[in-house]
Amino acid sequence: MTKNLIEILQENDIRLIPRGERWVATCPFHEGDHSPSFTVYPEMNYYCFGCRAWGDAIKFLTDFKGMPYERALEYAGMEGRKRHIKRVIKVTRTRYIYPYLREVAEHYHQFLLKTPGAVSYLHYRGLTDDTISKYRLGFTDGGIIDPQTAHEYGLARESGVLSEDKDNNYWETLSHRITIPNLLYGDLCDFIMGRTVTKSNPKYLGLRIPKPLYGLQEAMESPVVFLVEGHFDWLILKQWGYPAIVGGGTNIPSYNLMALKARKVIIVPDNDDPGISAALALRAKLPDSEILRYGILEVKDVGELETKENGQTLFDYAVIKQGSWIPNLSQKTLDQFFPRFGLRTSSAWT
Repeated sequence: MTKNLIEILQENDIRLIPRGERWVATCPFHEGDHSPSFTVYPEMNYYCFGCRAWGDAIKFLTDFKGMPYERALEYAGMEGRKRHIKRVIKVTRTRYIYPYLREVAEHYHQFLLKTPGAVSYLHYRGLTDDTISKYRLGFTDGGIIDPQTAHEYGLARESGVLSEDKDNNYWETLSHRITIPNLLYGDLCDFIMGRTVTKSNPKYLGLRIPKPLYGLQEAMESPVVFLVEGHFDWLILKQWGYPAIVGGGTNIPSYNLMALKARKVIIVPDNDDPGISAALALRAKLPDSEILRYGILEVKDVGELETKENGQTLFDYAVIKQGSWIPNLSQKTLDQFFPRFGLRTSSAWT
């Protein structure tokens, strides 16, 4: 039997006080909460205005009770959502799948906007409301996609939005994850990546269809692209105005590398041994590429750099200092993608 958030909170001796359509309580995640700052919303998610704890029934069990994700699902009666299938699905009906994925991304985005904690989490990661809206970032608690209609159920299975086992149990593949869609022109979407909020593995999980290079369509307007490893790093660079793409890991399939061989690729690795090793291996596959070194800034990645004071300025400085390729850019490219640099093609480069 499925348990909702209210039932689970009451089982854990958390006293809820009705306030209109919501409930409030003293926060179980931090001490000294004398005036109730823990709020439960009708959508069955919670947010603390004091310590920013947030989530739903499952996230409460993983964060407050320390349960593993799979155990939390069992406790809440949601065992059907715990399976992870690695087999990749081959997409054949892109004419129908890509518009459908765009609809799914929008459903997830709208649910995110109704989940204050998820929005707060993205703000904490340095993302603005404009970025959240432009890239239709979302969140799903595993109950967004309705499989009851044959049309939606069929497309959900074909696209990997729903996973199903041999016993005909189905679940949302990206359940309890922040969702990051790869939007294409014409209201299309060819992939959705999910980042866990319950400490489950893997941290990043995508749909079981071939993974594209995020942002490639938009970045192809520039002769130089910045390739990062993580999706949040990509979002930060896009927020800063860079022509960025993301590989989504250290291993990029050959079919994605082909699209980069006609571009100048600036590899922006995670600043650790695996990240540097992967960057060196990638540079060997892309002759016209360079690795941006920013270890001196003492951050692991672009996302961490954004949290530093003047993080964008520090990154710009690193690009300029190592940008021997910049004088080869046209004035149009400089004005479109690097206006902050204030460079002119006729200027001397130092």
